[in-house]
Amino acid sequence: MRYIICYDIPDDKTRGNIVNYLEGFAWRVQYSVFSCRLDRTQAALVWKDLLAISDATEGNSVLMVPLCKACEKNLQLSAKPLEVEKGFLVV
Repeated sequence: MRYIICYDIPDDKTRGNIVNYLEGFAWRVQYSVFSCRLDRTQAALVWKDLLAISDATEGNSVLMVPLCKACEKNLQLSAKPLEVEKGFLVV
């Protein structure tokens, strides 16, 4: 399933950690928006990792939205193709 991951993180170091993590398997759509394909197990792991990295107690927010096939077909993005996939590696 495709997921859209967005964040609003004011702290440069924390934001950098989130970006570095997401760039390992997701495609950057905009500065604070990433897209990736994950199965349920991978999605649960990514969500757990994002919560740990972002530390929500500091006022940071992360949004992870699953897109069904019908929604994915209607997704629109200007300026660049949406389909640039990276593999996912669990260590």
